[in-house]
Amino acid sequence: MLEPASDVKGEDDLTSEGQEASLLKRVGLSVLHSNTSFWQRSREEASEAEHSLEALRREAQLRQARCQSQLESLARDAKEEQERRLISEKVGQELAAIREEMRRKEAVEEERLRHLYRGILGPKGPASESGGSTFLPPQQKGQSSPAFTPLIVSEASLLDSEPTWDVGAVPLKGDLDLLSGKDFWPSAPAAPAPASTRDRHGGKASGRSKDMRDATKLLQVNLARLERLERCGL
Repeated sequence: MLEPASDVKGEDDLTSEGQEASLLKRVGLSVLHSNTSFWQRSREEASEAEHSLEALRREAQLRQARCQSQLESLARDAKEEQERRLISEKVGQELAAIREEMRRKEAVEEERLRHLYRGILGPKGPASESGGSTFLPPQQKGQSSPAFTPLIVSEASLLDSEPTWDVGAVPLKGDLDLLSGKDFWPSAPAAPAPASTRDRHGGKASGRSKDMRDATKLLQVNLARLERLERCGL
């Protein structure tokens, strides 16, 4: 009787084991299926992350290249600006040196011309400063003579007034006798006799008129002399 009972018990154990196996099989398949989808999803996410990182890397490289080009452009501009500034400063210094050299040469030339004109014209006397005559007063005793002989200034053109000499213009013997005569070279007027004290105090007007007459007579004599010289061709 006991043996059949043991057989029934063994069959029940087999049935329970089969159910557990089928249950585990079903659970394992679902777990396996969930693991596969997880790994697939993980690979997809990793791939997307790699693509994103690659895009970020490319964008960073592009921005770096742009920044590098901008920095190089700014560096070139700064270098060109510095070169222009240095060239401008150098040109300004050269121009200043040239202007200073020209100013110095002009000052030296002006000083040289001033000394030259001073040597030609001589020192200015009181007569030249007053504008009355271009002749210098006679040198007094004890005064030093000027460095150069003063010149006589004439406003008329001497080249046009100079006569042209030819054979016919040579003075003849009669003309030479005329030139050597006493009439051509009149003697100086005789000195007046010393007047008395009464004439000095009382006849000032008559003395002045006499001086005027003497001056007029001397002027007429000189004019006659000039006319004779012109007729002789001198």
